[in-house]
Amino acid sequence: MICLVILFLLVVSGINADSIDYNHPPNIRKFADYLYDQGDYLAAVGEYQRYLFYNLKDDDQAWYRIGLSYRATGQIDKALNVFNRILKKQPDSQLASTIYYQIAYSYFLANEYEKAIKFLTQTNDPQSRQLIGINLLMLKRWDSALDLFNQLESESPPANVRESNAVYQKLAVEGKHLPRKSPILAGCLSAVIPGTGKIYNGRVADAVNAMITIGLSGWLAYDGFHQNGVDSVKGWTFGAAASVFYLGNVYGSVIASQIHNQQIELEFLDQLKCVDTGR
Repeated sequence: MICLVILFLLVVSGINADSIDYNHPPNIRKFADYLYDQGDYLAAVGEYQRYLFYNLKDDDQAWYRIGLSYRATGQIDKALNVFNRILKKQPDSQLASTIYYQIAYSYFLANEYEKAIKFLTQTNDPQSRQLIGINLLMLKRWDSALDLFNQLESESPPANVRESNAVYQKLAVEGKHLPRKSPILAGCLSAVIPGTGKIYNGRVADAVNAMITIGLSGWLAYDGFHQNGVDSVKGWTFGAAASVFYLGNVYGSVIASQIHNQQIELEFLDQLKCVDTGR
């Protein structure tokens, strides 16, 4: 009896499976949505495209998910092409404001912050304005970003935007007051006492090397002139070397400060890239 029941169920399930038309557009769409929800974005793109091929009329929502899938797999250019296609076809649709945001967010991920801001100005919702502020942070326009976040806070935005906005306000203040080094001060220190500009930048080993190199070449130049006067080959040779080392020491201190500033700014801004601002 148990064997007969199992056999019956297998036969019935087989009949039901055979009755499903897997090329029927609604079924293809359901499978594409399932793949998308499971995070299998490349397979989802294939199924959405198959759905669009069999479907008699175009479907902007399907194209929209294709764009999101491309972006989720790091194919920003393809995502932008899809989003722009939708926008060109339906510039005044209800989906348009969302598409503007997604294009801007794609440019944000591609480090093209000016282009992102350009598309975000097409909408005026709180989340879009917040993303403008984030792009301003990435451009190191700390004051402009802080002003925007402060203005957004005063307008009582939705709870989700308000909570994240407080974080971005704090980041704008921190970015403005990062522990930067002054290239001018570093150069002046090394000009007065060789190597001290390197110490100011935390490069003690470079500072010691500069002091020894400049000091030794300078002493050898002095010794040459002391022994043979202004005609001393040794004096002129080591004097020229000491001058080159001295100028290099000043220039290197200035560059070290600039590199230090760039490094702490990049490390600071990296945390913004970890924030999911898509919608």
